Amino acid sequence: MSCVPKKMDDGSYPVPDNSKLVQKFSTSLFNGRWYITAGQNELFDIFPCQVHFFTETKPGTFFGKLNWRIEEPDGEFFIRDAVQQFIQDPKQPAHLVNHDNEYLHYEDDWYIVDYAGDNNKEGVPPFAFVYYRGNNDAWEGYGGVVVYTRASKLPVELLPRLRKAAEKVNYNFDRDFTATDNTCENQDSREKTLLREKFAGKVALQTEEQVQAAATRFRGNAINGVKAQQLFVKQEIQQTEKAVTELSNKVREFEQEVAKQ
Repeated sequence: MSCVPKKMDDGSYPVPDNSKLVQKFSTSLFNGRWYITAGQNELFDIFPCQVHFFTETKPGTFFGKLNWRIEEPDGEFFIRDAVQQFIQDPKQPAHLVNHDNEYLHYEDDWYIVDYAGDNNKEGVPPFAFVYYRGNNDAWEGYGGVVVYTRASKLPVELLPRLRKAAEKVNYNFDRDFTATDNTCENQDSREKTLLREKFAGKVALQTEEQVQAAATRFRGNAINGVKAQQLFVKQEIQQTEKAVTELSNKVREFEQEVAKQ
C-alpha cells in the first residue's frame, strides 16, 4: 500500500469511554451462528449475507469465521470470508482485541456497548451491539458499529435497546443505521450473464479513499504468518486447528441449508 497515502485518523471513531460499555461480558456469547442485521458504516457494515460463525476455545478467547458478500458494479456478487482471533482485554471485559496481524498490520478493537445472551432473563432476542475501530497501513482510525443477532432479520423487539445503545456512542439508530439483507440467495449462471450484459465492463477504483476502503474490507483474508508463529510459541496451535475445523463444519452446514432454499 506504499503507493497510496495513508488515511489518517479524523476522529470519527474515537475509543469509547468505559462508562458507555457493559461492565461484565463473557466471550461464551460468541459461539455458533450470528448474523449482522444492521450496521452504521456503509463502507464496511451493511453488506448482504453477513453470517458469521464463532467458537470459544477458552474463556476470554474466541475465533470467528466472518462471511459477507460484495456486489460488483454489474450486480454480480462474490463472497469473502476471514478467520479472526479475538482476545478479551483482562482490564476491560467489554474490549475484544484482534491485533498482531500480518496483512496491512491491521488491528481491530471491538467494544460491547450492549448485549443479551441466549435465554436471557429480559426475554429479548439475543443480540450484541458492537462498536469497533481499527488501524492498518492504509487507514488509521477506521470504524463502524454493527448489530449481531441470532435471527437473520433484525427483531423489532430489540429497537428500544438498540436506540439506547446507539445514543451511548453518539448515534441515532433510526437515522444512522441500515438493516442488512441476509436472505443469502444464490445467483445462477443465467442471472450472472444478464447482469454482465447490463453492465459491460468493470468500474475501476478511482480515488484514494476507495482503495483504502477496499484494502480495509479485505483485512483478515491473507494467511497470517505472524500470528501463526505466535500461536506456535504459545502452544495454541491445536486449539486453533480445532477452532478452524469447527468453524468450517458450521459453514458447511449453513451452505447446505442455503442450497435447499
